[in-house]
Amino acid sequence: MAWQDVTRVAEQDAVMQHLTKQELHPNVIVPFRMEKVKRDDEICTTLGAIRGFLDTQIEELGVENRVLTLSVSELKRPVKYFWGVHDFVRGLRGALLGHKYLTKIGILHRDISENNIVLGLRPEDERGYLIDLDMAILQNAEEPTEPEPVKPRTRCSTRSTQKSSIFSELDSKKHMRALRTGTFPYISYNVLGGGRHTQFDDVESFLYVLLLFFFSYAGPLSVSELHEADEAGFIHSIGSGRPSHMRNWPDKYAGWADGETLAIADQKCFSITNVNGTKRIMESTEFLGCLKNNWPEELHVPICDLIEDSLTLFYNGTLRIAANGSRTEVSHTEFISTLESWLDTYSHLEDKFSHCPFKQPEMIRKTEL
Repeated sequence: MAWQDVTRVAEQDAVMQHLTKQELHPNVIVPFRMEKVKRDDEICTTLGAIRGFLDTQIEELGVENRVLTLSVSELKRPVKYFWGVHDFVRGLRGALLGHKYLTKIGILHRDISENNIVLGLRPEDERGYLIDLDMAILQNAEEPTEPEPVKPRTRCSTRSTQKSSIFSELDSKKHMRALRTGTFPYISYNVLGGGRHTQFDDVESFLYVLLLFFFSYAGPLSVSELHEADEAGFIHSIGSGRPSHMRNWPDKYAGWADGETLAIADQKCFSITNVNGTKRIMESTEFLGCLKNNWPEELHVPICDLIEDSLTLFYNGTLRIAANGSRTEVSHTEFISTLESWLDTYSHLEDKFSHCPFKQPEMIRKTEL
């Protein structure tokens, strides 16, 4: 279930109608049932809980009316239940393929995040899928991107893309509303700065999914834990605490979810567009500490190669708009090729560091040793 902005219902309906006229893609999960949740025969909305407010007061507070929507789709595996690094990279590749298809048929997703990527249930399945089209819009199929001048940045603070904030200026409200076409830590620096959201911004968001993944986890869960999660349908019981392998992001990256828009945009821009940006990330205490504390030593070089190759791809794919402006324009094919090259180079390590519970019994014993 999700709370959807009432003003976007018509847009989402148009996207879903368009999808029904297209061929299904193996890397895109489309709900087979969607309905508005009702209580006492009334559709559940956020404004339904604050009827005591005047319309003018609601407008001044910046409250958005949202409707509770239930979507039912095929069961897949959330990223946090990944079997190993290779499994995650295959999942990221699959989601990129799904996004590439959506772009081809004229749909822009606009909300790339770890939560909107899911993995296959079994090794023989497609390994990655893109889900959640709540923020998607229609555009001309394979529409070329013409960069627009970057709008003046508004200095503001927010804890997340789902938190309502109060701003004194109408422009600030509109700017933050626009940023909600994405999950804050994964939004491109161009969109954070007020630029038009294009498919290239979504591709950049995949980069942040990749980078933040290694800060989020200390390897996969055990084989037995993954098997139990599979049998439970990946339902995490309330009150059971977070999974044992999850880790907090270092302060620098936690700030991407709880910081000032301007600062986040500048950090991301420097990391990608500056010749020293990649080096600064790779040599940072945050990144080195993450490798040492969270990942087996034999995977340190492969992980470094993956991050460095991906950051270099985006550095080389940066379009300089003007003296003080830029945006990334990395294609799906380029990023997918980088991931596939890495998977091929380090294929010999996949089984060794996989906790997949559906391998041969002897392989499971070797992995747990």
